[in-house]
Amino acid sequence: MEFFKNILLFPLSQIVRFFTSLRNFLYELGILKRKIYKTKIISVGNLIMGGAGKTPTVEYISRYFLKKSVFFSIVSRGYKRKTKGFIIASENDNFRTIGDEPTQYFNKFKNHSKVMVSEDRNIALKYCDDNNIGYVIMDDAYQNHSFEKDLNILVSSYNKPFFDDYIFPMGMLRESRESTNRANILIFSDCPEDMNAGQRSIFTNKSLKYSNNRIPVLFSNTNYLNPIKIFGSKLCKKVVIISSIAYPKMFFDYVNSEYDVIKQIEFNDHHEYTENEVHSIKDILDDNISLIMTEKDAVKICEFSNILGPYSVYYIPIKINFLFSNKLSEYI
Repeated sequence: MEFFKNILLFPLSQIVRFFTSLRNFLYELGILKRKIYKTKIISVGNLIMGGAGKTPTVEYISRYFLKKSVFFSIVSRGYKRKTKGFIIASENDNFRTIGDEPTQYFNKFKNHSKVMVSEDRNIALKYCDDNNIGYVIMDDAYQNHSFEKDLNILVSSYNKPFFDDYIFPMGMLRESRESTNRANILIFSDCPEDMNAGQRSIFTNKSLKYSNNRIPVLFSNTNYLNPIKIFGSKLCKKVVIISSIAYPKMFFDYVNSEYDVIKQIEFNDHHEYTENEVHSIKDILDDNISLIMTEKDAVKICEFSNILGPYSVYYIPIKINFLFSNKLSEYI
């Protein structure tokens, strides 16, 4: 069945390949022009549709600038926000006005950065240039060719490596594997902590087959931190899990290993919770059952204090660690 499905989808994937490759080629020839800015632009993106580990990578770079006391900006498209145009995040904004991930960035780094959203990234970049902001972290901009990048970081999941995937709709890639050529650094996220040198060599060799350049290939794993309270009191051993991230399996697996999970509920990536959904979740909770979620869910669930306020509600933040003593900070 899968074989016949691929036969049907292959021609459509080749059409996508043709148009994305043509666009890339026109930029490489200089027929389509890229804008150049004074501010240093660090782009973080991926080839796959959906999550690959961009958000924790953006936060890793942000913490690096924080340690160096460097003021910076984070620019995002603001996926699924209800607004349009260029917005500089403020205390008046939330996930509806700027998107869930930019809201997460703002909550963490607002005192040391400007978080901006814009469909046209060049509007945000011109603002950064005009206001002498030295560094811009451009979230999910690998496919954006309209400006020159000082560092182009490509993130791929260890569990869904780009070299085993195909162009949409046959697979989940936005463009061909050969697009790895544009990257200055390749990071495999969500790697097992006990990944060995042999596995590292296999992933590196399979990846560089699609790149003309000997770029650094780095490996990171996800570190789940202590749960942080949103509402209520103590965290119970029995929990309900909710998630609206692209690939929640690792998160679910971690929580299941630490807690007695009564129920786990998976929503689509960037899902906006309704009152009815939150009431349904609340009906499962009691004094001995907590609600646990990802940090991206927390920026949306925190608005339902009228429903969930009396209950024990927590989120689990994450950080990435780099394996094999080869860290991203060495290349920034």
